[in-house]
Amino acid sequence: MADWLSEEWLQGLADLADSRPPVPGITGTVSVAITIGRRDQVAYHWSYRDGVPGDGGVGAAADAQLALLAANDDAAALMSGEVEPSVAYMRGRLKASGDGALLLAYLESTATDQYREWRSHAASVLEN
Repeated sequence: MADWLSEEWLQGLADLADSRPPVPGITGTVSVAITIGRRDQVAYHWSYRDGVPGDGGVGAAADAQLALLAANDDAAALMSGEVEPSVAYMRGRLKASGDGALLLAYLESTATDQYREWRSHAASVLEN
C-alpha cells in the first residue's frame, strides 16, 4: 500500500492517467498540485489529445494548459469522493488557472458515472 501523496502513490495515479474518462474535443495537459503545510507541494499531471486521456507523470507539467491546486485535506476529500471537483471549485477549495474551456470540460467529465467508477478504481489500486 502506497502512503498518501508519496512518490509511489503519485506514480500510481499518474500510471492510471490513460484510463481516465474522455473529455470530448479537448486537447491539453492538466497539472495538479497538492499543498502540504505552508511550503511543500507534490504534483502530478496528465494529458488529453482530442478528448482521449493520455500519459501522465509525477511532478508539475511546465507546459500545462490547466493548473489545479488543492490543499491536502481537500485533495483527500476529492479523491475519496466526499466532495465532487465542481463543488470544490465553486467553494474555492480547488483553484484553477489556465484554459477555461479545458477546466469546464474537465469538471463536466467528473460529474459522470464513468469518472466515479475511475475514481473508485484508482482508490482501490492505490490502496494495494
